[in-house]
Amino acid sequence: MIRITARSHSTGDYLLPEDAQLPLFVVSCGHQYHFSKDFSVLRPNGRPDYQLLYLCSGCGHFLKNGVWEKVSAGSIILYTPHQPQIYTYLAEDNPEIYWIHFSGCNIRSLLEAFQIHDSLIGTHHALKQVFEEIILELQLHKFRFQDIAGADFHKLLALVNRFMQLQDKPQTDNPLIDHLITQLHSHYMDTWDIRAMADFCHLGIDHFSHRFKDTIGVSPMRFLTSLRMERAKELLLTESLSVSEAARLVGYQDPLYFSRVFKKFTGISPGRFHGNRERIDLWHAVHPHIR
Repeated sequence: MIRITARSHSTGDYLLPEDAQLPLFVVSCGHQYHFSKDFSVLRPNGRPDYQLLYLCSGCGHFLKNGVWEKVSAGSIILYTPHQPQIYTYLAEDNPEIYWIHFSGCNIRSLLEAFQIHDSLIGTHHALKQVFEEIILELQLHKFRFQDIAGADFHKLLALVNRFMQLQDKPQTDNPLIDHLITQLHSHYMDTWDIRAMADFCHLGIDHFSHRFKDTIGVSPMRFLTSLRMERAKELLLTESLSVSEAARLVGYQDPLYFSRVFKKFTGISPGRFHGNRERIDLWHAVHPHIR
C-alpha cells in the first residue's frame, strides 16, 4: 500500500472546536493506492467532520444501510459528520483513492449548492490534480495555506458538479470540440471553413456541424465570426489601425466584405466604430494616470 497524507494540524488529523466555526476548514487530504494487501476502515460512529472519497481506479466495497455495495472507479462517496464509515479495499482490485476531510459552518449549504452526493462521475485527471494541489498545500504549511486549500476545495466541488452534469448529458463532453475552440481562440485569423474545422476534429462535415452546435449552441462559422468581430472591435478601439488593416489581422482579405459582416454583427459600420478611437485618446489625454 502507498499512502500519502497531509494535515492542517501538524500534530494530527483532528478537528478543533474553533475550526468547526470557520466557514470552511480543510482538515486533511490524502492519496492511497492498494496493491499488496487489503485495507479496511471501521468507524461505526463516523467522524465529527465530513469526508469526500474519489475512487479513481479499481473498486471499493462499502457498507450502506446494512448492505455491502461494490463501488466502481469514477465514483465519489460523501460521508457527513457521525455517519458510520465502514468500507474495504481489496488488493486484488488495485484500488486508487483520493480523500479529503473538511468541516465548517457553511459546508452544508456549499454541498447543496454544488449538488454533491454519492454518484458516478467518471475518471478525470483534472480532479486528481486538484487533490494533489491540496495535499501539497497541507504538507508545506506556507503562508495562507488554508486559504489556498479552501480555494482548491471550491474548485474540486465545482469540477465534481461539472462532471455530474456531463454524466447526465454526455453529448456535451466533446474533447475534440474543446480542442478546436482553443485553437480558434488562438488562430482566429487563419483560413478556416467548415471542412478545415471538421478535418481538425477528424470528423465528417455533417457529423461535425451537428456535434459542434449541440455542444456550443451556435454553428461553427458563426462562432468563428463572433470571435473575429470581438477582436476587430478591440483593434479598432485600441490600436492606430485602418479598417483594412484590422480586417486583415482578423482573417479578412476583403475589407468591403469585412465591413458588411462587422455591421451585421454590431449594427454599426467599422468606420463609424473606429471613430470612437478619438474619444478614447482624448479621455486618456485628460486622465494620463488612468489606464
